[in-house]
Amino acid sequence: MGEKDFHFITGLPRSGSTLLAAILNQNPRFHAGMTSPVGSLTFALRAAMSQNTEIATRVTDAQRRSVIKGVFDNYYGDFPEPVIFDTNRGWTARLAELGAMFSDFKMIATVRNPAWIVDSFETIMRKNPLRQSSIARGPNVGARAEAMMRPDGIVGVALGSLMEALSGPDQHRLLLIEYDALCLDPEGTLRSLYQFIGEPYFDHDFGSVEYQQDDFDDALQTPGLHKVSGPVKANERPTLLPFDVFQRLSQQAFWRDAFETKAAQVIVQAA
Repeated sequence: MGEKDFHFITGLPRSGSTLLAAILNQNPRFHAGMTSPVGSLTFALRAAMSQNTEIATRVTDAQRRSVIKGVFDNYYGDFPEPVIFDTNRGWTARLAELGAMFSDFKMIATVRNPAWIVDSFETIMRKNPLRQSSIARGPNVGARAEAMMRPDGIVGVALGSLMEALSGPDQHRLLLIEYDALCLDPEGTLRSLYQFIGEPYFDHDFGSVEYQQDDFDDALQTPGLHKVSGPVKANERPTLLPFDVFQRLSQQAFWRDAFETKAAQVIVQAA
C-alpha cells in the first residue's frame, strides 16, 4: 500500500462541494466524492477512546493517532489514486485533530450566500412534493429557513464550524471557494486550487461534469440532492424566498468581510 496525500473538502451545504469533487475526479491522480464514512468513523473512535473509562485508561495518544489514522489508511488503501480528497462538512471543526495525523494537508471549503443555500434546498424539496424531506421541516419556507439556520441546523452548524476554523491557528490550511466563482470561472478557480495544494494542473473538461449518488439521496427523501450533470455554468433565476428572509440570510456571508487580515485564501465572485 503506497503512501497517499490527503486533502479535505468541507464548507457549507449546497455550495458546490459535489460539483467540485466531480471536477477533481476527472484527474486520474485524484479521488473525490460526496461525504464519505471516514469522518463519522473517526469521530466515533475518538469519542470511544476518550469517554469510555475502560478504554481511555489503556490507550496512549500515540495509539489514538495510529487507530484514527488507520481508518484513513485502510478505507482508502485499495484506491489506486495517490491523492485523496475526503469530504465532510465536519472537518472544519477538526483541524487540530487532522494536523496531528497529516503534516501537509490542505482543506478546501466551498461557500455560498446562505440565502441561496436555503433557496437551493427549497428548490430540491419542491421538486419532490410528495415526499417529506429529512433536510428541514416546517409549515412554511420561513420556518424551514429558521430551522436550517439554527446553531444545530444543517446550515447553521456548518457556518459555526467554518467560523471556528477561520479563527484558529490552522487557518492557513484553508482555501475558501465561493460557489459563484466556481461556476463563472471554473478554470481560474481550479488553477488556484492546484497551486494551493501543490499539484500540477490537469486540463479538466468543464463542458461535461457528471456525478450522482441516488441511494444516498433517496434515503434522505430528497432525490437529486447530489446529482451533477452537464457543463459548469451559473444558472440565474429569481429566488423562491420571501424578500425579508432572503435579505436577512444574505447578511451571514461573513467571509466577504475584512479578509485581508486572515491567513486563509478566498476565491470569491467579483462584486
